[in-house]
Amino acid sequence: MFRYGMQLVMPESYRNLSYYGRGPIENYCDRNNNTLLGIYNQDVAQQYWGYVRPQESGNKTDIRWWKVMNAAGAGLDFYSFKPMECSTLNFLTEDLDDGWEKHQHHSGDLTPRPFSVVHIADRQMGVGGINSWGTWPLNKYRIPYGDQNFTFVISPL
Repeated sequence: MFRYGMQLVMPESYRNLSYYGRGPIENYCDRNNNTLLGIYNQDVAQQYWGYVRPQESGNKTDIRWWKVMNAAGAGLDFYSFKPMECSTLNFLTEDLDDGWEKHQHHSGDLTPRPFSVVHIADRQMGVGGINSWGTWPLNKYRIPYGDQNFTFVISPL
């Protein structure tokens, strides 16, 4: 399993992020030692890294709370009772990964969507790449098969 959590879509005007977790750059469970725990304020448009080929981007780990807001500060606050992983992008997952058959798209071909896609996850699989970017992450950075349980709260701002 790639990610265990929830995805929701918010209107485009909800493009301001504030979070307490690892940042300010994207990070994953097997690639987060270069990021610091802190409070960060960012724009959704800054979350996609712009790799040559479209791919998953913008994840943050060890999140204590994640807020997605409009310019007036209204929005949603997400938090859990243990650290979680979150991201908010102007792209759907399908925009960034076209499955097993790669069509050789480039990030420059992407058009941001007129909404914000919020991912709230208990965990996301690591990126791998120990000796080649085609290799799987180590077992400890994968989500094991079996029953999963994740509780979080969505609160209005």
